[in-house]
Amino acid sequence: MKLILSISFMLVLGVSYGQSPQVLTSQQSTAQLFAQCMFDVPSQTELDQLTFDIYSNHPDVEMVRLDLNTQRAFIITTGVNSLSSLDLVSWFGQYSGTVHCVQIGVYGVDAMNPYPFTNCQD
Repeated sequence: MKLILSISFMLVLGVSYGQSPQVLTSQQSTAQLFAQCMFDVPSQTELDQLTFDIYSNHPDVEMVRLDLNTQRAFIITTGVNSLSSLDLVSWFGQYSGTVHCVQIGVYGVDAMNPYPFTNCQD
């Protein structure tokens, strides 16, 4: 009987801790931004190196998707309050001059421009 009561008590504590407001608050305070753009990188090897460089040099980057066929980039950040087009372009290093059609927004809130990008301002 004591064993059953002990297990029940542990389960109740686990459930109540899992639903505590502190856990939800820490998850909600993490900002996620997305950035997408077009670029011109000639080979998969260079694209792989660029992906590695972005992850290595920017610890707030959660995901990087660079597609060779469409020359499209999609990046998600976590914990960054703002991201400018100039910052994003600089992440592309030697290929920064090829970056165009940049869109930055709040992930899950702002609408993403559908591919192919037809309403580019730059």
